[in-house]
Amino acid sequence: MKKAISLLGWIGVIFTIIALVLTLLTTYHFTYVKYFNDYYTLQWSIFGTMMIWAANMMVFRTNFKNIVYPITCVIIACATMFFMYMKVY
Repeated sequence: MKKAISLLGWIGVIFTIIALVLTLLTTYHFTYVKYFNDYYTLQWSIFGTMMIWAANMMVFRTNFKNIVYPITCVIIACATMFFMYMKVY
């Protein structure tokens, strides 16, 4: 279970990096990729990655002090969802 969550986390990071690069290339008109012409896909990938990493950090947590990092990931994910709800994309 721990290896699966860790693998999903790294897959999310790789997809987020690819989404970031494709969004920047499409935004600055170097190339055109249909789903990356706004920040919507990038926001979804950040949300998913942050939630997976929060779960990953909760599983690998060794003591109660390490609760700050998963909470930070959840706050970033909630902020991303807030901006998506406010249609900032």
